[in-house]
Amino acid sequence: MKIRLAKDKDYASMARLQRATIRHVNAKDYPKDIISVWAGRTKASRYRNNAKEVKRWVAVDKNQIIGFCDHDFNCEIGGLYIHKDFQGKGIGGKLLKNAEQSMKKLGCKKIKIMSTVSAKKFYEKNGYKIIKKTSHLIEKRKWRSIS
Repeated sequence: MKIRLAKDKDYASMARLQRATIRHVNAKDYPKDIISVWAGRTKASRYRNNAKEVKRWVAVDKNQIIGFCDHDFNCEIGGLYIHKDFQGKGIGGKLLKNAEQSMKKLGCKKIKIMSTVSAKKFYEKNGYKIIKKTSHLIEKRKWRSIS
């Protein structure tokens, strides 16, 4: 397994990995309608459009992206996703350490993460603590045409 900076060519694979993780891992902790909306809004174009606003790494094994992590320049982890078949093998911890070291170089004293319920234990195991519980509302909008 190798960790490297993400490239434009990685974004489609990253989006597929994120959707699969949401559907297989996060689905255990969230209702079906939330999973559907959450996974449905994950697209390669979102990664491409914000590439200059974040620093992003991918974990690669045998030419397959098996995880990724990114952070913005305001000391916040934006996302950390690991393929369901590779969870519990230390990959998330290694990606997180890369992000932490990068943010330290930026001068960050504290790191903010908006974690899912599914990842709460992972972050606690890596030294993070809950400072505030929030609810992330995902709204499904129904559009209708007006004639």
